[in-house]
Amino acid sequence: MRIALVSYEYAGGVNSGGIGTYVRAAAAMLAARGHDVEVFTSGDAFGSHGASQGHLVHTVPGSRVSFAEAICPVFSRRHESRPFDVVEGPEYGADASAVARAFADLPLVVKLHAPSFTIQASNDSYVGMRVRSRYYLGALRRGRWPDNPWQYDPAQDGEREHTLAADEIAANSRATAERVVETWGLPGDRTSVVPLAFAPPRALLEIDAANETKCVLFVGRLEVRKGVIELAKAIPLVHQAMPGVRFRFVGRDLPHPADRVPVSQHILKAAGTSGTVVQIAGGLPHDRIPPELQSCDVCVFPSDWEASGYVCLEAMAAARGVIGSSAGGMAEIIEHGRTGLLVPPRKPKAIAEAIIALLRDPEQRIAMGRAARAHVITAYAPEVIGPLQEASYMRAIERARARCAA
Repeated sequence: MRIALVSYEYAGGVNSGGIGTYVRAAAAMLAARGHDVEVFTSGDAFGSHGASQGHLVHTVPGSRVSFAEAICPVFSRRHESRPFDVVEGPEYGADASAVARAFADLPLVVKLHAPSFTIQASNDSYVGMRVRSRYYLGALRRGRWPDNPWQYDPAQDGEREHTLAADEIAANSRATAERVVETWGLPGDRTSVVPLAFAPPRALLEIDAANETKCVLFVGRLEVRKGVIELAKAIPLVHQAMPGVRFRFVGRDLPHPADRVPVSQHILKAAGTSGTVVQIAGGLPHDRIPPELQSCDVCVFPSDWEASGYVCLEAMAAARGVIGSSAGGMAEIIEHGRTGLLVPPRKPKAIAEAIIALLRDPEQRIAMGRAARAHVITAYAPEVIGPLQEASYMRAIERARARCAA
């Protein structure tokens, strides 16, 4: 197949997150399986280059808001030169929407990662009544009837509109599929689950499972929906039982949705301890993550809700003791008690108890880490996920053919 992946994010590019990690991994997997793959993404300038994993990458400068329209002329030239069989883009940002409109006959796959409404719902839940009341009173004082920025209307959601137009909707987890299908009213017969492909790099697989560093690590954006404030509140509870444990937070700092203060400041306040015990490292390049994982015993990802999670897979591949959220797709990655521990969201006491349990029992933690590594290597291997992704594309092609013939 000749496959186009349209995404504002691409790992290794100027704008990268979980979606970018997926796009790079999917492109490499599909190219290795003999498909002709091209990626259309954002960059510092217009350009095209070959990636080391055997696929071509095209870049355009600009913001996420302008990306869908900006990438369309670049895509058009490539498609008119050598037509693609199928195009895939994420629901987030509706990155492939302009391409889909310009080439209505082209089979379209929309990949569900984490729609904006799921992110906004988590962030909004951290905005209390005091803040909301101030907003409404301020609007009334200015002589206008206030709207409700915390009310979600699916009918006005461009991401939903784009997803509904897809021939195939592929979710990264069952949890994502169930939540989005219910909220958006998606057709179940066009929605499938295709997990993330993950081929662990050697740098992760070579990390010794038998660490003894007394360090607990969080990797990810420092934002409230990732559960980092609840993790910070667990720190004093851990120190009561095990003094000397260090906590390290690695990730880009975002503002709290209630007061716009950097979340790192909320973390330090909630932890109630000195900077020698809690370290805020900031964002790091992806090649710096394996050393971070090597320097810790336990990784904690206590999100309010998580669609899936590459960082969880990376920590498991590194054979760390992993604690993840039971809310969302992470519960499909971790088998509680065998490959890691699951905790309910927003429960600092449960987080603390899980951390203490793993630190107090190194033998159990190391056994879990080794089981986690073995699970990730087999369950998310390209040879397992590749056929599922190819079948998803074939369904899109068949439905598009029937749609165009009708």
